[in-house]
Amino acid sequence: MSDEVVKPRILAVDDSRVMRKAMSKVLGKEYDIVEAGDGEDAWTILTNDPDIQIVFSDLSMPYLDGFGLLQRMRDSDDTRFQDMPVVIITGKDDDEETKEKALNMGASDFITKPFDSIQLKARAKAHVTFKQTSSKLNETASKLEQQATIDELTGLGGRRYFWKAGEESLSYIHRHSGQLIILRMDIDDFNTIFIANGKHFADKILRQTGTVLSQLVRKEDMVARIGLAKFVMLLRDTDINNATQLGNRLCEKINAVNFESGRHTLNITVSIGMLEPVINADSTIENLVAETEVYLKKAVEAGGNQVVIKSLRKDYTRTNIDISTALRLIEEGNTEFLEKQILPLTRQLYPLLAFLASHAESELSEPLQQLKQLLGRYEEIIAHSDKMQAS
Repeated sequence: MSDEVVKPRILAVDDSRVMRKAMSKVLGKEYDIVEAGDGEDAWTILTNDPDIQIVFSDLSMPYLDGFGLLQRMRDSDDTRFQDMPVVIITGKDDDEETKEKALNMGASDFITKPFDSIQLKARAKAHVTFKQTSSKLNETASKLEQQATIDELTGLGGRRYFWKAGEESLSYIHRHSGQLIILRMDIDDFNTIFIANGKHFADKILRQTGTVLSQLVRKEDMVARIGLAKFVMLLRDTDINNATQLGNRLCEKINAVNFESGRHTLNITVSIGMLEPVINADSTIENLVAETEVYLKKAVEAGGNQVVIKSLRKDYTRTNIDISTALRLIEEGNTEFLEKQILPLTRQLYPLLAFLASHAESELSEPLQQLKQLLGRYEEIIAHSDKMQAS
């Protein structure tokens, strides 16, 4: 079975059947010509035929004229119609103003009828070549973009992906007073393993490491390979204990993989550094990763195969906070820290509120009496709490 050469497809739009057949006769040898008698017919064909590359269209037609078809294509949300070459067929009665209008609406070129065969072929060839070149450039750009964002060896995100998506996540977390943990992981002694066993074996290790990371990452987290044997994770809305458990599981699962090298089996280890930062308006994902690498270095220097973690966030749930700190936390939206601070804060507020209640003006006496009753109930709660702690 011989391979059939696929001809570029052109849509010829004209209400004159004679003109359509004339175009088909001239171009039919080199191109696949599809005919339409008006703009509506042409639009139906365009939306159902993804292989059309160029449109040759008359202006004066029933139902939907050439201007309407051109506008519909350029106003479409489909970039294929926005970018498709449209050659307008003008008559001897069409003036410069008509051509200017079509040009402003997005016409790519003009040809005047009656046209000769050489002129028509030249227009078709030029625009088909341009369309095909543009398509190839777009495909190449798409492949390059994918290669830049996806690490081909491991299937994880690449460096560019992590920096871009990481900044977006960081911005969201800062706006919503969330929290994150950065995890940096290196394969221990990878250069030595590479030299001793070769690239093929080293690639096998990297692929398997990527598989383990993919299995353990949650859908809301991010993971990427950012160097030869360097990996990074952004863990959203988790705490230091869960992150530590994840780090330990990574060490265990990666170390449990047996890699066959010649006559011996090799088990690798990894070093992990983690950072729970304080997020502010000046935070950047690149700086946070750099800070995390300080703790990765500590893990490596301690012999590898371990996790070193650092939290820069103060745990307000373990210590009593003052009123000014409570107000600041409310302003930041961190009300979760206040849930276990209600009684200590009430202790601090009670003397002030009791003083206000005892010195109330007449117009404030009723609401402050209600407040005094409420404080009385809080006194009972506090007394019960003290009794429970003492026992």
